[in-house]
Amino acid sequence: MRPHTLVAALIGTLPLAAQQGDRKGHDNMAPVVPESEIPPSPVLSVDDALKSFQIAPGFVIEPVATEPLVDKPVCLDFDPAGRIWVCELRGYMPDIDGKGENIPEGRISVLEDSDGDGKVDKKTVFLDKVLLPRAVTVFNDGILFLDEHRLMWAKRDGLKPVGVPEVIDDKFNGGGNVEHKPNGLMPNLDNYLYLAKSDKRLRRVDGKWVIEPTFFRGQWGIARDDWGRLYHNHNSAFLFGESLAPNLLTANPAVKPKYNDMNALGSNRTWPIRVTPAVNRAYMSKANGYNEQTLDPKTHKLINCTAAAGMTVYRGTNFPKDWYGTGFATESVANLVKAVKIDEKDGKQSGGHPLGEKEFLASTDERFRPVNAYTAPDGSLYLVDMYHGIIQHKTYQTSYLRKQNLARGLDKPGFGHGRIYRVRSTSGKLEPKVDIGALQGLDLVKMLMHANSWHRETAQRVLVDRKDPATIPLLAKLAASGQPIAQVHAIWSLEGMGALKAEHLVDALKDKDAKVQSSALWACTRLATDEMAKLQGGLAALKPAAPEAAPYLARALGTAGTPAALESLAGLLKGQSKTRFVREAAISGLHGHEAAFKALADTKDKALVAWLDQGEKNAAAKGPKGPSLKGAELASWERGKALYAGEAVCFSCHGPDGSGVQALGPPLDESEWVTGKPEVLIKIMLHGMTGPITVAGQTYTPTADMPALGMNPMFTDQKLADIATYVRNVWSNKAPAVFPDLVKKQRETTQDRSGRPWTAAELR
Repeated sequence: MRPHTLVAALIGTLPLAAQQGDRKGHDNMAPVVPESEIPPSPVLSVDDALKSFQIAPGFVIEPVATEPLVDKPVCLDFDPAGRIWVCELRGYMPDIDGKGENIPEGRISVLEDSDGDGKVDKKTVFLDKVLLPRAVTVFNDGILFLDEHRLMWAKRDGLKPVGVPEVIDDKFNGGGNVEHKPNGLMPNLDNYLYLAKSDKRLRRVDGKWVIEPTFFRGQWGIARDDWGRLYHNHNSAFLFGESLAPNLLTANPAVKPKYNDMNALGSNRTWPIRVTPAVNRAYMSKANGYNEQTLDPKTHKLINCTAAAGMTVYRGTNFPKDWYGTGFATESVANLVKAVKIDEKDGKQSGGHPLGEKEFLASTDERFRPVNAYTAPDGSLYLVDMYHGIIQHKTYQTSYLRKQNLARGLDKPGFGHGRIYRVRSTSGKLEPKVDIGALQGLDLVKMLMHANSWHRETAQRVLVDRKDPATIPLLAKLAASGQPIAQVHAIWSLEGMGALKAEHLVDALKDKDAKVQSSALWACTRLATDEMAKLQGGLAALKPAAPEAAPYLARALGTAGTPAALESLAGLLKGQSKTRFVREAAISGLHGHEAAFKALADTKDKALVAWLDQGEKNAAAKGPKGPSLKGAELASWERGKALYAGEAVCFSCHGPDGSGVQALGPPLDESEWVTGKPEVLIKIMLHGMTGPITVAGQTYTPTADMPALGMNPMFTDQKLADIATYVRNVWSNKAPAVFPDLVKKQRETTQDRSGRPWTAAELR
C-alpha cells in the first residue's frame, strides 16, 4: 500500500469535525474519484516540477525565481530597472486549520537578476512582518501596498524603506476574509490604479492619494489592454472584458442608468491533465444524489473552473504576433493556465479557446498553484506560482476537501516554497535589459513607442512621476501624430503630469483611428473648464471615426454643454441609436445640462427622457439620499450595511451598488424580489435560490446558486433581518424594515427545505 493511500485510509476511519464551508443538506460527501486513480502529491524539486508541465507547441517554461528566494508569492510589480517587487503571502493557511494566520509573517521583497541570465540570484527583503500582503505598486520614492486590512504607503531610498509605513486608509479592505479582499493596484492608461474585489480606484495628486468610486470588478486579479480597458474574473469565470474606458458612464451622480459592460470571454471549461479530487465540492455528483457534476464522471477532472485567479492580456514581443492581445488566466485548483483568444467587433470583445480541448499550460503536480500572470520586461509571460498545497481558505473549506488535503499531505509544509516562471516562445527574441528610470528627455519619450507593453507603460509611469517640463513639447509632438499606441500614451502622460492642454488633443480628435479618437475624447473630459472651452467648436463638428467612438463623443459633447454641442449630441443619438452605450454616455456627460437638452431629445426614447427627468430632479441632491429609518430600525440598517460588505459578502455577487454582477448575481436595486413581500426575501436568504430569475423585466441566469445563509449558524435571525432591512432601504429601494421575529417564523415554517434552493416559480 502506498504511503498516501495508508494515510487516506486512516483518515477515512476518523470522524471529521464539520468545516465552515460545509452546507446543510450536503450530507453525502463520499469520494467521487477512486483512490487507486489518485497519484501522490509530494513536494517536487524545480527540475521535477518542470517535467510535470505540458505546454502549447512552440513554447517553453523556465524558472525565474524559486525557493528559498521566494515564498508563497501572489503578485508582483516591476520597477523601472526591471526588478521584481513581490508580495509573499506567508501566513496564508499555514496548516489545515489556518492557525497563526493572524500573525504578520508576510514580506514584500525585491528580486534581481544581477548577471542577466534570466534567473533571479539576489533577494532584498524590503518590508518584513506584513500581515498577508496582496498588492504592491512601485513609485520612484516609495511603494503603495495592501495588507490584510489597510492601504499603506512606504517611502523608499532605493531598496531601503525610509521611516515607518504610513496608513493611507485603515478600512480600505473592508470586512470579509482573505479570499474576498481588494487586490491589484494596477496602473492603467488613465493614471489611476484599479483593483479587483473593489469599487474604488485611486491616484496620486501632488503627493496625496485621491480615492474615488468606480465599477466593482472581479475577485482575484485585474488586467488591462493597450487602450486602458479593464479585464477581470470570478472564481467560476475565467475572463470578462469591458468595452469602454472605466468610469466613462458614471460622471452624472444625479442619474443611475442600468447597464452591463462586462463581456464574458470564452467558456469556463477546463482541461486538466491530472485527476482533480481536491476541488472543494467535487463530491457533488449525480452518483451522490446531486443534480450537478463538479467533475467529469469518466475522467475525474474538473469540468468548469472553480478557482480562476490572476490574469493578463499578453502584449509582449517574445510570442508570435498572432498571440498579441491574448488573455491568459490562471486556475490554481486545476493546476493550469487558460489561453483566451480575444476578438473584437465594433468595440465589443468576444473570446475563444485557440487550443481547443487543451490548455496553454497544465501540470500533473497538484501543488502547482498559478495565481497571477504578467507581460514581463523581456517580452515573455511571467507566471506566479504560490506552490502551496492548501489553496482553499478555511472559511470555505469543506469536510470533504479537508480529507483530501490530509490524504496527500497537502497541508505540509506550511512555509518555504514558491516559484515565478517565465514562458517564452522558442522562436522569439527576448528584450535586452534596460533601466527605464535612468533615461532622460527624448530617450525616455521614445520608450512610449516601444513594441513591448512593459516598456511603454513603465515609461509613462516614470514620466508622470518625474513631471519634467522639458518632455512636454516632445510629448505634444508625439500626441499629434505617430503610432496609435504611442499617441495615446503621450496624451495620457501629459494628463498624468498635469500638463494636458486642449491644443494637445486637436489632431488626435480628428484621427481616423477609432481607438486614438476615443482616447482623445476620453482625455477631453479630464481638461480644466477653460481648456475644454477651447475645443467646443471642434467637438460640435466632429464625427465618430467608427461606431465604437460614438459613446466617447457623446460623453464629451454632453460635458461641453454648449448649444452647438447639445444640438450635435441630439444628432449623434439619432444617427447612432443602435450603438451600445451611446445614450448612457450622453447622460453621463449631461450632468447639469439635462434641462437644456430635453428640448432637443427624441421624445420617443422613453428611457432617455426618464433619465433626463431624473437628472433634472436630482441635480441639487446629486443622487438618492440615505434611508429614512430611525431609532432601532436605523441601527439594524447600519448593522446590515456592515454585514452586506463583510461577513455575508453579498457585494461579491450583487455588487456594492446593488446593480448585480454578470453570471453571479442579479441586481438587488429596484428588484421586486427585495422590496416586495418580506417573507419572500427571507425565504431566499434562508435557503438560497437557483436561476433563472426575472428582475424588473430582465431575465438573469447565474452560473451558481445563491448560497443558503440560513444554513450557516453564524447568520442568526437578527443578522438576516439586518441584511434584509439594509437591502430594502438602500440605493433606490424604499421598503419597511424587517424584524427578527419574522425571520424566525419563516425559518420554522420552511425548516424541512434544509437549504434546497428555491426556484422563481416556487416563490411566485
